[in-house]
Amino acid sequence: MTLNLESNQNAKLLGPNFIALQVRDLEASKTFYVERLGLTPVPQSPPGAVIFKTEPVPFGIRKPLVDLDATSLLGWGVSLWIAATDADALHARLSAAAVPIVLPPANGPFGRFFAFRDPDGYTITVSTAQPKVARTLDPKGGYLTLLNTFTVEPENAERLLQALRNATEEIFRHQPGFISANLHISHDQRRVVTYAQWRSKQDYVTMSKQPEVRAHMKQAAALAVSFDPVAYDLRDTVLAE
Repeated sequence: MTLNLESNQNAKLLGPNFIALQVRDLEASKTFYVERLGLTPVPQSPPGAVIFKTEPVPFGIRKPLVDLDATSLLGWGVSLWIAATDADALHARLSAAAVPIVLPPANGPFGRFFAFRDPDGYTITVSTAQPKVARTLDPKGGYLTLLNTFTVEPENAERLLQALRNATEEIFRHQPGFISANLHISHDQRRVVTYAQWRSKQDYVTMSKQPEVRAHMKQAAALAVSFDPVAYDLRDTVLAE
């Protein structure tokens, strides 16, 4: 085999294409991941392994190739995140089943998340999957658009804009159903407008009840003379040719 120096220099990783955990009891772990976490095994798995139907990367468990009891803490130093339809609901289900919870639900870089310990002691972090957003939204999709117009003194305009930007990055974008937000400031700096889209009215209502959201709204109101939030339904989308 002839090695090409240029090809070697251009070689690079593309990304994970399979993740597996070595487990002590394959059948017991399979039962845990199926019954507690809702995973579905593929029809055929390699001998000594169980592969689950997960996206975008396949996840599996297999009989150990090493002595798992040689360490007191499996997976130490490795962070494994798996997306779920609803991290909070899954947390409630696992808690009710007395599955050890390592981290309680919170907002994180990939939305709502928590961490649990599986039967072998691996710590797995679960996060709510973020909705895949198309380039344009379907007017029939039931989306909610919120336009909030803040009237503000010019000297407070940038402070208010920064407060809204921080809240969007730290709070709103991690809430279930959040799609996007745009922040605008008028040329005379007397108005700041937020344009946010949510998957549904229910998602928006649920979000607005969160304590951290209420605290943000109070902070924003203190910087503004007045504000006027109005909810709209998406009716039509027109794009440039």
